[in-house]
Amino acid sequence: MCGRIVQAKTSDYVALFDVAQVEGSGFEPSWNLKPTQDALIVLDGDKDGVRRLVPARWSLVPTWSKTLKLKFPTFNARIETAGQKPTFRASMTRRRCIFPIDGYYEWQTAGKSKTPFYVHRDEPFGLAGLYSWWHDPAASADDGWALTATVLTQDAAAPLAWLHDRMPVTIERTLVDAWLDPEADGNALTGELTRSSIETAGSLAWHEVAPLKGNGPELTAAL
Repeated sequence: MCGRIVQAKTSDYVALFDVAQVEGSGFEPSWNLKPTQDALIVLDGDKDGVRRLVPARWSLVPTWSKTLKLKFPTFNARIETAGQKPTFRASMTRRRCIFPIDGYYEWQTAGKSKTPFYVHRDEPFGLAGLYSWWHDPAASADDGWALTATVLTQDAAAPLAWLHDRMPVTIERTLVDAWLDPEADGNALTGELTRSSIETAGSLAWHEVAPLKGNGPELTAAL
């Protein structure tokens, strides 16, 4: 799974993912970004195809929901079943995104003890995700819109299986254009994407960190 991410080197995301338009100018770098908070995502507009870097609420809310807050968590979605689940099905078909990150945290569980680790690379990288536009039914047609998103997960690759049985789906640059293409059906891309994520898991590094309290660069320091 993936429940905390680091988005701090935000200026690097534009070149890394060939972003044409930035709409997250007010976004504050975060070393402890949590679900339901705003996270930066990269997407190709489903109407105009323009690649944007924009803030979105990290917990996907489907268009048919009557409320922004759901009774079940949606900050992660299983890539194996997202195309069949009513919550994620429409987004899997044509509303896919990437979470550009510096790294993410995962907790190793041993009995009642949970130890946090920081998983990262030498440079920012991307996690495959889905997005959805939710509209408040009590608002006018022009108001009450919220962009929401989720991180896709898969079975953990061998190098990371000791840490958790699931891992976020990482996306390499060769697959970025196809994944973001709103005209492509994401269900046809899942096999190639998960295989690539497994093959490149060995390029990730990790180290134990202190319990996550506050929000600053010291959170990613190795113990």
